[in-house]
Amino acid sequence: MSISILHTADNHLDPKISRYRYRLMDRKRDFWSVFKEIIDYTLKYKPNIMLISGDLFDRVDPRNPPRTKVIQAFRSIHENGTKIFMISGNHDGAKSISEGMSPLSEIAATGYAEFFSSVDEVECKHIRIADLDVCISGISYDHEAKINSNPLENKRIPVEGDINIFMFHYSLEKFRSRYMYSEPIVFPSSFPKNLHYIACGHVHRYMCKRYGETLLCYPGSSERLSFQEERDREKGFIYLEVGLNGVEKINFIPVKARPMKSIKINISENISNPSYYIVDLLNKYANKNIIFRAVVEGELSLEALQRYDRNEIFRKLVDKFFILDIVDDKLILKNIDIIPPDDSYRSPIQEFKKYMETLIEKERDEERKKLWEDVREMGERKLREAGGF
Repeated sequence: MSISILHTADNHLDPKISRYRYRLMDRKRDFWSVFKEIIDYTLKYKPNIMLISGDLFDRVDPRNPPRTKVIQAFRSIHENGTKIFMISGNHDGAKSISEGMSPLSEIAATGYAEFFSSVDEVECKHIRIADLDVCISGISYDHEAKINSNPLENKRIPVEGDINIFMFHYSLEKFRSRYMYSEPIVFPSSFPKNLHYIACGHVHRYMCKRYGETLLCYPGSSERLSFQEERDREKGFIYLEVGLNGVEKINFIPVKARPMKSIKINISENISNPSYYIVDLLNKYANKNIIFRAVVEGELSLEALQRYDRNEIFRKLVDKFFILDIVDDKLILKNIDIIPPDDSYRSPIQEFKKYMETLIEKERDEERKKLWEDVREMGERKLREAGGF
């Protein structure tokens, strides 16, 4: 006797995208497209339970079209007999009273899904599947939790059913994310015995670990959010069967996430025309299905640097890729006589970077820190285009 579960997390619907404005809506559609694959799989195979372990949306204020699509999809799943349970993550959970509430509260109000909205206490729901009492519990992401604190410390996780499932959206001590030194961390000592499955979110790679009879899994994000996920082989979700003695079967189901690739290009003095050189090189990688990043670096004289035209490169290659990103902040000007050797002089772009890095280093709020990083990237890009090397 067992139950079937579909587990997904970090879908990041309606993402905030600052670098790819010229393909903004196309890129947003990518995130819905892979989530639609998950919806279709759920409708086809009719699992007993669907778990969404945080960051269904990329922000607390998604636009109305994605909200509507999610509600319509959840209505179909609900009418098909699958019970949906959700928690909010660090992206789609309200951080303050001024932000109101999570968009998941609106979805839960339709009656098509259950939302464990509390960030202070673990909430629980019992459902009956055949002759089994299934206890599903969860806690949403707490933005007030201190760095390196254990947000599950002293929290009671119920194990009152024949099958017990728990949901959270944090990094685990063994599976820390890229924010490992600036976020709360869950310690396995918080998990009680007799949990059958722990459905996690927040870490964007697919990973599982067993603690005794308990299986803990991150399904990973369903679409690549940044080039830090470039090397993730596959994106997808988890389908599993759980019986009285634990997880009996588990499968990772891949989805058609957008591929990413990045290369480094080193420009030297002996390249007569850097722009033509880069265009010729990148033409070899042309692929209209891929998000491609060229990281241009090198140390050039002022004369050589004047032959580098980022806008010309972009114009000639923009139609060769789904998205093209040219990063040239490591393309620097060689020291020349007018620059004092004591580094008391800084170019406009150097001064801007130093100022922005100071702001980023001081910022403790992760969302605001990301905002400052976006401002730094856009500012550097504008200064380069204006010749402010």
